[in-house]
Amino acid sequence: HIFLSLVRMNNLPCRYVSGLFKPIDDTDNLSMHAWAEVFIEGLGWVGFDTANKISPDDRYIRVAIGRDYSDAAPIKGVTLGVQHECLSVSILISEQ
Repeated sequence: HIFLSLVRMNNLPCRYVSGLFKPIDDTDNLSMHAWAEVFIEGLGWVGFDTANKISPDDRYIRVAIGRDYSDAAPIKGVTLGVQHECLSVSILISEQ
């Protein structure tokens, strides 16, 4: 969010992206992650992963895009009362 704020202070279009990320050193781990994209004239949308200090590549999978976390939260909801929760995720990735 700090990165997005600084980019917006310089009047550049930017967006928050949430999705999945597969680290190089852990081939079995596909975890939720977030990064930013800035629109640069002549290049289009360019990704910046400030947490890992790299530009997103094919190990990143977009799930949602918005102005900030509240626009692109991967899961939103409200639970009332005491309930048992169990989250299961299955992902199939294929080339188109």
